Amino acid sequence: MKNTIVNILVLILMFNLVMIIFPEGKTQKFCRISIKIFIMIYILDNIFLNGSINLNLLDLPTISSDYEREVNIKTIDPEFIRKINQDYYEGETVINNIELNFTDAMEIRAEVSTNRLLGMDSEEELKQNIAEIFKISSDNIKVNTGGTYE
Repeated sequence: MKNTIVNILVLILMFNLVMIIFPEGKTQKFCRISIKIFIMIYILDNIFLNGSINLNLLDLPTISSDYEREVNIKTIDPEFIRKINQDYYEGETVINNIELNFTDAMEIRAEVSTNRLLGMDSEEELKQNIAEIFKISSDNIKVNTGGTYE
């Protein structure tokens, strides 16, 4: 009920502002009639339909904190992935792609795609190597083994 009263007061304030901005003429008459109709519809809606029209003029929209930025290393610098393969796997193409995700708290998460299946020891070694390269925790690294199917 408090929300309804506040919204009606805001609508009446808008009505008075229209009277100040447009002192006379057809524009003022049109604005006055349209705002009166809108106020009547709003009041009737709150009385009979329990306020299914919700204006919430004073509520500010909340900003989502689920901001995430994704960087695909393969598209930015394919030489980087080639050098990693050359250093750790003697030139064999094991790592296909690395995606870095940055959250709003500036946490870095990495997702590594490989072209072949890796054992548990090889996967842990890969996580440690990638963590060392990007200076992040190995817990923030996910390895997708087996390659991508396109």
